[in-house]
Amino acid sequence: MSFQRFDTSPPSSERAESKRPHLSVFRFASFQSTSRRPSQTPPAYTPNDVFATRNQRQAKVLHWLRIATAVITLLASVVVMACAGRTLTTYSSTRDNAEWILPVWPASVDLRPTHALVACGVILTISNLFYLVAALAPTPLRSLRTLNLIWTILAFFSVFLTIFTTAFASAINSHLSNSTEAGTLSSWTCRWQGFGAAAPGHFSEICTMTTAAFDLVILMIVIEVLSVLLAGWGWWVGARLKKAEGGSKGQGIAV
Repeated sequence: MSFQRFDTSPPSSERAESKRPHLSVFRFASFQSTSRRPSQTPPAYTPNDVFATRNQRQAKVLHWLRIATAVITLLASVVVMACAGRTLTTYSSTRDNAEWILPVWPASVDLRPTHALVACGVILTISNLFYLVAALAPTPLRSLRTLNLIWTILAFFSVFLTIFTTAFASAINSHLSNSTEAGTLSSWTCRWQGFGAAAPGHFSEICTMTTAAFDLVILMIVIEVLSVLLAGWGWWVGARLKKAEGGSKGQGIAV
């Protein structure tokens, strides 16, 4: 008696599809791709990364705006110092000049406004040089927090200094503007404008330089007010960077 051997192995895919031809349509790639779950790759940047990048960009813009403001203030301070110093040199060399029969200077010349302009120029020159060195040189002072502190102190001090210098010089010049026995370098020389050849030749130069120095100090008041606004912006950016650092620790955000 012979027994018929049956194949108990699982049917292959070809054999299964031959037995179920109505399912062969699912072999197409379009149907196979829909049956698979798409892979979810993590985003390139997390919200904390985007937040930190945006604030790092603002910190860079702030840095270069401060550099530009410091350079402009430095140049203006040097001009103020040079103009006021030149008027003092010219006055010292001409007050005892025998070119004129009568003395061209009054008995009392108040030099305090000119000295105030020179002092203002010197102080602002030194302070802005200090900030430029701290911001550009590879020193530990280059952190945003330290630069914010330095800039804030210098900005408020510069506003006070320029306003005080302007008010002090204006008050003395106004007080002596109509005096015939005393005057400042500015009030005494500028009243000779319009007399042409009758005025001493160096009076026009002194008047022009003292006026230019005084006007530059007034202009620096506006610049220093902008510096105060930049100081506030710096602390705001620093706070946002600190917040971003707290939200994404280990990313090395320098605050």
